[in-house]
Formats: sequence, C-alpha cells, structure tokens
Amino acid sequence: MVDRSKAIKVGFFAVLTLSALYIGFNYLRGLDVFSPKQTYYVKFNSISGLSKGSRVILNGLDVGSVAQRKFSDDLYEEIIVTLYIDRNIKLKERTVARLSRGLLGTATVSLIINHGSSKVLAPKDTLIGEIDGGLSQKLSSRGLEAADQLTTLAGTIHDVMEPFAENKEEMSAAIQNFSKVSDNLVTLTNQAGVTLQRMNHLTSSMTGTVGTMNPLLIEYTRLGKKLNAINLQTHMVRLDSILAGTENLLSKINSGKGMMGQLMTNDSLYHSLNKTLTDLDSLFINLRQNPKRYVHFSLFGRKNQPPAKTRKK
Repeated sequence: MVDRSKAIKVGFFAVLTLSALYIGFNYLRGLDVFSPKQTYYVKFNSISGLSKGSRVILNGLDVGSVAQRKFSDDLYEEIIVTLYIDRNIKLKERTVARLSRGLLGTATVSLIINHGSSKVLAPKDTLIGEIDGGLSQKLSSRGLEAADQLTTLAGTIHDVMEPFAENKEEMSAAIQNFSKVSDNLVTLTNQAGVTLQRMNHLTSSMTGTVGTMNPLLIEYTRLGKKLNAINLQTHMVRLDSILAGTENLLSKINSGKGMMGQLMTNDSLYHSLNKTLTDLDSLFINLRQNPKRYVHFSLFGRKNQPPAKTRKK
C-alpha cells in the first residue's frame, strides 16, 4: 500500500514537472497555453522537419501550434496535421497553411488568410496545404540553372575559340602586324608630342598678343561708354522734326504758297520784275545822259522847261 501511494506521488510530480516544462517551453516561444484554442486540419504529402509543438504563425506572430500528425489512410501518401489556433483568429474560406523549412531543418506553418472571402471557417475545417521549398531548394534550383548557363557559356566559348585554334599561323601574322602598328603608333605619339609643344608655344605667343590688345580693348570700351552717353534718341527726334519742317516748307513751295512758292510756280511776277528792272535801267541811263531834265537848280529861278520831246535839239 505504501509503495502504491509512493508511485502515485512520483507519477503526480512527474506530470506536474512535464506540465511545467511544457508550459515554460511554450511561454518562451511566445505561446499562451491557457488561451482558448480552435482545432483545424491541413493535409501535406511530406512534413519533413515539422514536429509536434511546431509554431503556427500569422504575419510573423505565433498564433498556435502543431497538435498531432498522422497518416490519412493505409496508402501512407497523405499526412493530416492537426493545428491548435487561437480562437480570436478568424480564418476565412480558402485560407492557406504553408509549410516552410528553415536552414536548420526546422519547419513552421504559416497562415495566409484569404481576405477576399467573407465566409468564416468553422472549427475542425480543413485548410489548403502548401509546401514552400525553402532556401535550400531555391539555391539548388538556382544552382542547376547557373550550371546549365555555365555549360552553355562554355560551349559558346569553345565554338568561338575553335576557328582561332585552326588558324594559328594567320593569328601569329596578325599579332606581328599588330606589333608593327603599335610601334607606328608610338612614333606618331612622339610626333604628336612635338606638335603639342609647338602648339603650346603658339598658345603662349597668342597670349602675349592678347595682352598687347588689352589697352586697345580698354580704349574701345571707353569709346563705347561715350557713345552710350550720347542721347541718340533725342537727336533722332530733333532730326525727325527738322525733316518734317523741311518737308512742310517744300510742300508749301510746291503748292505755290508764299513768295517762294509764287516764284516757283507763277512766272508773271518774274516777268513784272524783269520789266520793272528794264524800265529802271532805261531811267538810270536817261538820267545819266540828261541830268538837267530831272534836276533844276537856279539861284533866281527860271521858267519851266518844256518836255524833252518838244524841245529842239
């Protein structure tokens, strides 16, 4: 009787110890073992690395764990995994449970909720299972692709280099010709160096010439400032006014207005003036020849002389 009670106590303490370890282990993993859980199922063809108690995560956050794993039938081709998921997580229809493997071989189940559906899954419904190949599979596939590309590249290089191997003599002659061309290029480079020195000398001479032209440019600048100081607009306005007055005067002369216009357009005044000048000339000639006819001077007076035409000669 004593041994039986002792065995019961040992078993009780063992259960408590295992429970404490389980609770502590899940607590360290971020799982709340006392929170209510819902049961869901998912099917995989292979669950390598997935163990009981593995994490079920949603967007990087732990929301459950793997509770059980078993084959679905006697053919052993499909494995049913039981998931305990937090009751507060509402899984929609066509939610995907993706099995992912890490670098160390451990596996986790990631939930991908279909937010486009409004139907919420009931407990014990089956999720859609997917297997993510992981980094190793991606690296192996990329490695195979790289190997194929490398093989193709090696074949291409072989095809390209094969004609060169068959024409060794022609390639040697071409290399010798290239060497000669290189020597000629060196000679041309030296000549170009001499030419460059001459160009530098010419540039220095041009610099000196430009230096001697600086005073001339300064005087030209001063002349430009003086020309800018002249108010050309005012002079042009005055010139326009003078030209307008001249045009007005010429138009009046051409239209016969004023004395100048009459002289330019009417010849009667010219003929009258010409006749008057002729009469004055005759008068002055007659006055010079017969002054007594026009000037009478007598101390005691004298009779009036008859006109010149009635007097005798």
